[in-house]
Amino acid sequence: MMGYGFDPLLPYSVIAVLVGLGLITAFLRVRMAPLGAFVRVLATLVAGLFLLGPESIQQTYNSLRDQALILLDDSGSMKLAGRDTLRDEAAERLKAQLEEQGTEVVTARFGDEVTSDLAQGLAEGLAGTERSQLSGVFVLTDGRISSVEEAASTPLPAPLHAMIVGDPSREKDRHLSWVSAPRFGLVGEPMRLQLRIDDTENTALLPLTLRIDGEILLTQNVPTGEVVTIDVPIDRPGERVVDVSIPAAPDELSTRNNGVTAEVNIIRDRLRVLLISGEPHAGERVWRNVLKSDPAVDLVHFTILKPADKYAAASDDELNLIPFPSRELFLEKLKHFNVVIFDRYTYRGVITSFELAEVARYVEQGGAVLIAAGPELAMEGSLAAQPNLSYILPATPTGAAVETPYVPTLTDVGLRHPITAPLEGRDEWGRWLRRIPAEARRGQVLMEAGEDAPLLVTQRLGDGRIAMMLSDHLWLWARGFDGGGPHREFLRRLVHWLMAEPELEEESLSAALAEDGTLTITRRSLSEDVGPVTIRREGAPTEQIALEEQGSGSYSASMPEVDADLVRLETTLADGRVLNAAAVRARGQSPEFAAVTSSSEAAAQVVATSGGGIFAITRPGDANIGLRTVRADRGTKAGRGWAGLTPRRARAVLSEARDAALPRWVFALAAGGFTFFAWLLESGRLTLRIGSSQGREDGYRASGVTNPAS
Repeated sequence: MMGYGFDPLLPYSVIAVLVGLGLITAFLRVRMAPLGAFVRVLATLVAGLFLLGPESIQQTYNSLRDQALILLDDSGSMKLAGRDTLRDEAAERLKAQLEEQGTEVVTARFGDEVTSDLAQGLAEGLAGTERSQLSGVFVLTDGRISSVEEAASTPLPAPLHAMIVGDPSREKDRHLSWVSAPRFGLVGEPMRLQLRIDDTENTALLPLTLRIDGEILLTQNVPTGEVVTIDVPIDRPGERVVDVSIPAAPDELSTRNNGVTAEVNIIRDRLRVLLISGEPHAGERVWRNVLKSDPAVDLVHFTILKPADKYAAASDDELNLIPFPSRELFLEKLKHFNVVIFDRYTYRGVITSFELAEVARYVEQGGAVLIAAGPELAMEGSLAAQPNLSYILPATPTGAAVETPYVPTLTDVGLRHPITAPLEGRDEWGRWLRRIPAEARRGQVLMEAGEDAPLLVTQRLGDGRIAMMLSDHLWLWARGFDGGGPHREFLRRLVHWLMAEPELEEESLSAALAEDGTLTITRRSLSEDVGPVTIRREGAPTEQIALEEQGSGSYSASMPEVDADLVRLETTLADGRVLNAAAVRARGQSPEFAAVTSSSEAAAQVVATSGGGIFAITRPGDANIGLRTVRADRGTKAGRGWAGLTPRRARAVLSEARDAALPRWVFALAAGGFTFFAWLLESGRLTLRIGSSQGREDGYRASGVTNPAS
C-alpha cells in the first residue's frame, strides 16, 4: 500500500507561523509589484514543503478478522429453572454462527451470587478484545442486571444485543419488597414499616408474618400489588432484626425473595431517672455526677432536708425550701421515669405508704427501683419496714450497720453477670468501711463484703427490676481511697441494667452474618451449662451447633460458608423459656434475588444506546438469529429476527518503508530561485512585458519615442 507523509524539520506550529509570515509579506507587495508578489507566494510555499519534508510511505499489512464479544450472565438467578443450561446452549450456537461467517469470538462471564454488575462485566470483557476489531457485543442474561446506567454510558464502537434467557409467561414468583424500612426507632413509639407484595398469579390476599429477632410478633392477611403499612410497637432498645415473610407459591422459581429483613437500631429518646436522697451525705454527689455525665440520662434529683411535720417559715426575701411534690411524682408522673433511686431514704412522713405502694406496683408493671442503703435501712421507719414496699425487696436487714474495713468481691454469679463481670482491676480495688448486714431472700447476689455478707442484690420482679446496694461507701472509690475502684463504670452498668438495656441481659442470644457467609453466634448466660443453638435458614435442613465457653459467662460458635441472607436461631433455657435471634447479610436480602422472573426492561436502556436489539431465548434453538452486516452510521442495527454487526476492516501493518518524495535540496533550490526571481521583478532589473505588438507600438507613440524599426 502506497501512502504519503511528512518528516518535518521543525514543529508543525513553527512551520505554520513561518509560512504565514511569508504569505503576509507577499500580500503586502501586491499593489507595488503584483507579479513579484505572486512569485514570492510560490517561494514561500516551496520553502514550507522544504521544512515539511514530504515523503512516500510503502506499507505491507494483513487484514484482521472482526471480533464479537459474548457476555454470559453467571449470577445466582441464572441457576433458576435451567436458565444456565439454556444460556450455554444458546452461546454455543451463536459462537458457531459467528465463526462460520469469519468473525472471531471472545467469551466472558459476569455476575455472582450477590449481584450481576453489567458495567463491570462489560469492562472486563472489552479488556479481552481489540476495540478496532470489535463488530458486536451479545449479552446472554435473564435481564436482572445492575449498573445499567453506567453500562449504557460505556462508549462502544459496535452494537450491543441482549438475548433474554427465560420465559416470563410461564414463570411464577412472589416478591416481597421494602417500600420504606426505618433504620432507627424510639422505644415507646410505633415503628412504621411499608412493604409491597407482587405476585405473578395475582392472588388478592396473602398471609404476612412479622418477626422481630426471630420471634413472631403478628400474622395477618394483606393485599398484593399495593403498599402495605404496618405500625409495630417497640418496648425495648437495641439492634433489632425485623423479618417479614410470605408463604411460597406452588412451582415458584425461588423463595429467597419471599421475605425481607432490616436491622433497626432502637434507642430511648431520653432515659429519665428520679433520684431521691433522704439526707445530704458524702456519696450523694457521686450519684449525681455519674448520672449527669451520661448524655442519655435526664436526671431529676430531690434531697429531703426536713420531715413533713417540721415547718420552716421564711419571708419573701429569704431563702426557703420547697415542699417535696410526692403526690405529683408518685401518683401522676411515676410511669414517665425509667428508674427510681432511693439514696439513703428513710420514711419521714414525706412519702406516704399509699405512694410507696404505687412504687411497688410500678416495678411489677415494668419499672425499675434501686435502693442505695445506709445505716438508716436497719433503723425504725426504713423502707424495709414499710409493708407496702418491703415485699418486693430482695433483701432485708438483719442488724445495725457494721463499720469494719473490707474489699468488695464478686460472687460466682457476679463473675458471670453482665453488670459486674466486665469490671477490671479486681485485685486492686480499694476498701469500703461500712456495710448493712442483710439476708438475701430472693434474686441474685453479685457482690459481697465477705462470706455470706451480701453487698449488691438484683432481682427481676414481674416485668420490672429491683436492686439493693447494702452500703453507702461507694463514694470511697470515687475519691480514690485505698486505690479507689471502677465506680463510674459500675454505676453506669447497674443503672442501664435496671433500664433493661439489651447488652446487659443475663440470658441473651445474638448472631451476625458476614458478607463472606460466616455466621458468628454469641450467647451470654449465668449458667455454666448451656444447650445447643438451633439454626434455621431457607432451603436448608434445621441444624444444631454447640457453643464453647469464652469465660465470664460468654459463649460463642461460628459456622463458615452459610449460603443464606437470613438465619433464624433459637435456644431453650433451663426454665423452659426460648431465646430467639436472627442474623441478616448486608442489611437485608441479596439484590440478585429481589426479583427473579426474566425481564428485558433493564437491558433495553443499554441496547437503545448502542442501536442493538433484544431477542428472547425461551427454549433450545432460539439462538438461531440472522446475522447481518450494517454500516456504523446506521441508527438501528437490529431487526425482526436479525442482529447487526459493524464491519471494522482493521489491519495489522507488517512492514513500512519511507522515502523522500524529492530530495530536500530540490525544494531549497526552488525556494531560493523563486525568491531571487521575485527580487529581480520587484527591483526593476527584470521587466516582463505581456501583451500584443500593436499595443506596444501605441505605447511608444504615447511616450514620444520613435520605433527604431520604422
